[in-house]
Parts: sequence; structure tokens; C-alpha cells
Amino acid sequence: MKIEMRKITQTPKEFSLKSEGLVLKGEISRKASKLFRMDASLSGTLELICDMSGDSFLKEFSDSLVLYISDGLWDMQSQSLKFDDFDVIEFFDGFIDIGYILESEIESIKMDYHTKELR
Repeated sequence: MKIEMRKITQTPKEFSLKSEGLVLKGEISRKASKLFRMDASLSGTLELICDMSGDSFLKEFSDSLVLYISDGLWDMQSQSLKFDDFDVIEFFDGFIDIGYILESEIESIKMDYHTKELR
């Protein structure tokens, strides 16, 4: 799912996308001429591999997510906007690729260290 950047205004635009049992749902709004803010939640169940036993198991997720997205290269030092600590995702084709963001979050989760809960 791609959203054209020029169609995003300061009025939030809603989206929802599902992959591998996780749903990324939220809204995107324009914060500056080339900067957008995504307020979303990531929820659902994802199959992971236990790093201790090698067994697969399901883990529930319910996380909030705030991302900033740039239309082109983001040079934080030349910007007049002052933010605390945040990451900026750069897109260069005039579109925000929600599918790419969701897949990146899923891969980031999978690369983390996971263990099954012992019962």
C-alpha cells in the first residue's frame, strides 16, 4: 500500500495494513513541507523462533508507534524543526510505502532475541 505524499495534508489520513498476523493501523499527517508524522499501532500475533530451544511459538503484540517520514533526503542539521530523539524514514519516489514500513517492523522484531515462556 502506497500513499502519495502530495495528497497528505495536516488533516490526518487513516490507513490499515495486515501482514504475517500483525496489523499496522493509524494515521499520517504532514508536519512540514517534506516531513510527515505517522501515529500508529502495531498489534496481532507473530510466529517467532525461540533463541534457546529453536522451537517456534506465537507472541502477541500491542505496541504504539510514532515515525517521521521524509520526502527525499533528511538532513537534520539544516532543519529548523527541533525534535528530541527520533528516526526519519526517507522515501524518494513521492510515495509513502506502508507495506515497506510494516515489513521493516516485522523483520526488526524477528531479529531481536526471543524466548518462549516456560509453563
